[in-house]
Amino acid sequence: MANCPKCGYKLKFTDFRPECPGCGVNLMYYNHQERLAEDADKAEAEHVQMQPKIDRIKFAFIGTKLSIVRLVLLFLPIGMLFLPLVHVEASLPFKDIDMNVSILNVVMDVVMKLNFEVLIDMITGSDVTRVAFIFYVLSIVYIFLAAVIAIARIPVVATSCSIKSNGGDRNITLSTLGIIFTVISMVSFVIFTTQMSGAFGEMYHGSLSFGGFLVILGFVAGIVVDALIKKADAPVKYKDISEFVERVEARKLEKETALEEARRIVEEYENAKA
Repeated sequence: MANCPKCGYKLKFTDFRPECPGCGVNLMYYNHQERLAEDADKAEAEHVQMQPKIDRIKFAFIGTKLSIVRLVLLFLPIGMLFLPLVHVEASLPFKDIDMNVSILNVVMDVVMKLNFEVLIDMITGSDVTRVAFIFYVLSIVYIFLAAVIAIARIPVVATSCSIKSNGGDRNITLSTLGIIFTVISMVSFVIFTTQMSGAFGEMYHGSLSFGGFLVILGFVAGIVVDALIKKADAPVKYKDISEFVERVEARKLEKETALEEARRIVEEYENAKA
């Protein structure tokens, strides 16, 4: 159990009253004002530390007109992934397939329902389908990587106005990777389609749709805006917190002064005893 903060009395489970049995002080309200003052000091100190970080994040997103444009463009590649990326037509013995494929179809119909045993058999068991399904897997993997890059750009842009760096190069690098991954996915799908058409003729037909090109366009637009923001190099607008800083520093000085005074009294007492 805890001890009384005033007299040090060790509280028992039977000591359910708010008053200390040893000295009678109200345990709940003892040094209440001092504790409130300490909490206020901590809150203001945390505010002084956090406010510049909040200002930098805010400035990265809406600090300038270009930042607002970039904020909109951050979500453009993500939205474009939900548009038709490819079109697939297949004539199967008991069912014909004619569908547009977006990132949502890839997740729901391909990844969630994918039979890995059949896929492995297609890659390892047949010379006809081996190359086709290797590039089929690559097209799925790289479009997912492009989606990850599109989402990762949001927290990365949030830190683009850090003290150490404005993050412009990092933002451009991510967007460039998004373009590369999208292009690799599209090329892989074209190779898959070519191999399947060569093997099955009119039974299969696939083509790229406009969604993939718009994803690339979204990444390109992001690169252009990031380059313009980097060139403009606008200074971050910080909120004036000098009032809080002065109070925190004043309280810190008061505590240091009180501590030094306490040490002086102790030294004088020890010297007097000697």
